[in-house]
Amino acid sequence: MTEGSLLFEPLRIGSFVAPNRIMQTAHSKQYSDRAESERETAYYVRRARGGCGLFVAGNHFVHPSGSIRNFEDAWRRESVDANRRFTDAIHGAGARVLVQLNHHGAQAQADGPDGPRPVFAPSRLISPSTGIATKEADEADIRSFVEYWALSAELALEAGFDGVEIHMAHGYLLHQFLSPLYNARTDGYGGDLEGRTRLPREVLRAVRERVGDDATVGIRIVADEFHPDGMDAAELREVVARLRAEARIDFLDLAAGGYHNVHYVFPSSPMPVAWLRDATAAMKAANPDVPVFGVGSALSVEDAEEVLRSGVADMVALTRAQIADPDLAEKFRMGRTDEIRHCIRLNQGCLGRGSRGLPVSCTVNPRAGREQERAPLPPATNPERWVVVGGGPAGMRAAVEFAELGHAVRLVERTASLGGQLALARRVPGRESIGLLVDDLVRDLARAGVEVELGRELDAAAIDALDADGVVIATGSTAPATTSLHLGGAYVSGFPANGTVDAFTALADPARLGRRIAVVDADGTAYASGVVLSLLEVVGELELVTPAEQVFPHVGAGYDRPLLLERLAVHRGFRRRTASRVAALGGGALETIDSLTGERATIGGLDAVVALEPRASVRPAGLGTVPGIGMVPQVGRGRGRLVAIGDAVSPRNIDAAIADAVELVYARATPVPAS
Repeated sequence: MTEGSLLFEPLRIGSFVAPNRIMQTAHSKQYSDRAESERETAYYVRRARGGCGLFVAGNHFVHPSGSIRNFEDAWRRESVDANRRFTDAIHGAGARVLVQLNHHGAQAQADGPDGPRPVFAPSRLISPSTGIATKEADEADIRSFVEYWALSAELALEAGFDGVEIHMAHGYLLHQFLSPLYNARTDGYGGDLEGRTRLPREVLRAVRERVGDDATVGIRIVADEFHPDGMDAAELREVVARLRAEARIDFLDLAAGGYHNVHYVFPSSPMPVAWLRDATAAMKAANPDVPVFGVGSALSVEDAEEVLRSGVADMVALTRAQIADPDLAEKFRMGRTDEIRHCIRLNQGCLGRGSRGLPVSCTVNPRAGREQERAPLPPATNPERWVVVGGGPAGMRAAVEFAELGHAVRLVERTASLGGQLALARRVPGRESIGLLVDDLVRDLARAGVEVELGRELDAAAIDALDADGVVIATGSTAPATTSLHLGGAYVSGFPANGTVDAFTALADPARLGRRIAVVDADGTAYASGVVLSLLEVVGELELVTPAEQVFPHVGAGYDRPLLLERLAVHRGFRRRTASRVAALGGGALETIDSLTGERATIGGLDAVVALEPRASVRPAGLGTVPGIGMVPQVGRGRGRLVAIGDAVSPRNIDAAIADAVELVYARATPVPAS
């Protein structure tokens, strides 16, 4: 154990004591519907056993008008028994758990689980998240909200939660009443700060009166709206002072932004790691007698303790970090920080899935949310010899997974370095965090004893001659040679167009492209945006041509789109031409035709044209088709022992590469039953 670590000092929060200073804040996972589920319970228990001291179970909705499918309803009395089983399990694993009580307000869906309904907000407005026109809440609506918040708090304590967190952040209902961005009322619930804080004060007072002074009650509140027309850090400190004058607050859980700048609500890799550190420190300085939960305050995961030592906050929130590594706290405790599996902050597996109505997972930890069916595997009783062909993310992770079970593993990579396409991806501005994954995998290969052979390319004959029980084909993908997958194609005369440069060639030596280029994007994913962001670092002018009706139409699920558009906007040489196909190319010019109007235009003075197409799988020469993980490889000799994973099956993203690798080892073994 690390001697003298502040991370493992207990902390009193109202009426209970958290065993240490490491926490997970509320995060929606869509594992439960109306009440806490066994799946949700298993997720939290796994992290409690990994040493996390405090959890906030998130987005329990307080009112029928805010219910959402695959979320919990705090106001339903019938949920108490299920929630009691949930809290008992977490307490049994040594941790404490609060519950977050919320109403989405303007961000709620107009189609609820039980049918259509109005969407409430402080004022009539267009929801920035759904585009729905809201209903201005009248006084009867407001009285109902207050009563239901109090009822929900009462039921939460009955269900065994250690306290309640009233959600006043992230652009949800109580935050909307606080904020001049949402609240245009002229009655007693709007106008100046006294009016805008009225409903949050009424809710806080009603909850405190219902649960009594012995209960722990705190708030989640924005420390800064980061908007020129919103509340800044100083005004929000005044808001907190007014709330504390109304009723006792036992903790402050900080956040920032709202759906007007959603990248502050769900910060991804382009955001600074310690994006809320200064505002958190200022809030703590103004409230020295109240525990403050530090979100976005650590300069790195390894610097978590510094947040406490510097007085920035009293608890360190490492939420996505513990989705990625459920043993993070225990690794801190034992001084094993060199074994941390890092969150890379792409938001693909967690928020990206959640935004599409799917259960949350994790790019680097596909076992997250599947703790029941993906329990730890036992060591191999009959160790096998495995060869992995390809040193990208899928190949490296498969090699690590097999080696950690005791198999003898050799990884063969045709280039002189490991990482595959991640070696390019980590160079994309704003995606440097991908380097953490590459570094973790290289470290894990060495720790697991994998034999790595670089600079050797295997063809079918060499693979057939391998002395191995099983062979994993993880050879990745590359730019296509002859086909375009976009419906109708990006080129009138077909792909490839003479004179284009493929994306991989362009990225290998972008300086040779020249100063002014065009990029024809028929892909539209984060892969395409990464290529463009990388090229913009080198060229002076870049004109993007796409058959889609908007640039990068498939970027946005991880809440990265606003930041992406900001980055494009600040580059003065970026131009775009949407809903357009290439009609002709040559002589330093590109002729486009508008897919909707038929209008033709010419882009001249070009030094190069880069063709961005969905990638094509790569297989070793002469090998032919190799089955994916749906077909379990037959250990022994011949082609039956081969299995393909990652992009070698079908070009997808990092999540699929890592998930394929993990699923492969489960296809070869039986997991230990969950305890």
